[in-house]
Amino acid sequence: MIKLFLIFFKIGAVTFGGGYAMIPIIEKELVEKNKLITDDEFIDFVSVAQSFPGPIAVNISLLIGHRLNSFWGSVFSMIGVIMPSFLSILVVGFFYVTFKSSKIVRGFFNGVSAVVPALLAISFISIFKKIDKNYVYYSLILISFLLVFVLNINPLCTIALGGGVGICTHLFQRT
Repeated sequence: MIKLFLIFFKIGAVTFGGGYAMIPIIEKELVEKNKLITDDEFIDFVSVAQSFPGPIAVNISLLIGHRLNSFWGSVFSMIGVIMPSFLSILVVGFFYVTFKSSKIVRGFFNGVSAVVPALLAISFISIFKKIDKNYVYYSLILISFLLVFVLNINPLCTIALGGGVGICTHLFQRT
């Protein structure tokens, strides 16, 4: 459990830009480097984590922690992933008023903001490579994008649509 805590603490400490920016780092640490879960399990955890309310990184940490060490694995993983943010917010909050006009501070945040889209793109590409390759899922990607981005449909509705299409597709394939 200490290993889980340290892995998620490291992930939480080096990732900027929110939970989706953490996904490629979580995958690298847990699937590739430490081999604690498989690629398929990781994709399943990401899918489930984004379907529940709350930050995706916390949801993933809870799911993976539970998979590896039950209740206490969830607790240690969650504390590990949120502690760096909690501590850094305390420090930043304390000093922000004094240094908010600093060119160095503004430059740092501008640089970090520029990196986040690349991390999100890596997450997308990584997950895209692992989905079933057929016209139904390709169409679902395009339709989901249009629903959320163009028509401003709630992402939860799109997730429900994707789940429903996935269920129907698998039921149809098995008959």
